[in-house]
Amino acid sequence: MALQKPIEIRNTGLVAAYWRLTHTQADHMAGVIEFRLHGYPSAEARSAGKAPLPAIAYRLTPADLGLETTHSVPTAALYVAARSQPAEDGQVWFADATDC
Repeated sequence: MALQKPIEIRNTGLVAAYWRLTHTQADHMAGVIEFRLHGYPSAEARSAGKAPLPAIAYRLTPADLGLETTHSVPTAALYVAARSQPAEDGQVWFADATDC
């Protein structure tokens, strides 16, 4: 599971087009889920073991994900949230991304 959308990385001229969930963390006491989507130039670059470009980070509540608790968070829910919820920088990056 991944998302396809070309995004320029922090005004560098580098473009990541393939975005994959790489990190998740649940803080049960605070009631938040943090996750990161790392970008790669392509799916082929990721499959070849190339290093990822910088990540887009999210910090959301279970309600933001349509869940009741932080204790069971499906991967698919994180990808759905990335399409509709703002990242930590306030931007909704993947509203028009395609699944791949």
